Amino acid sequence: MITTVTLNPALDMTLGVKEFKADDSNRVQWVIKNPGGKGINVSRIVNLLGGLVNTIAFVGGHAGAQLR
Repeated sequence: MITTVTLNPALDMTLGVKEFKADDSNRVQWVIKNPGGKGINVSRIVNLLGGLVNTIAFVGGHAGAQLR
């Protein structure tokens, strides 16, 4: 088993648009929020490769509430 420690996790947001127009306003159609940060990203890949992983992260504030 691998244990990762992420001292400063992130909340990664991907914003999707139906059609991107340069030099114009683009409206967001969907939002995807995922936990991120080096340790969390490593944990995700180890899991995808079939490994056992334990993730430890220090979270707080608004982003921390969404990461839980």
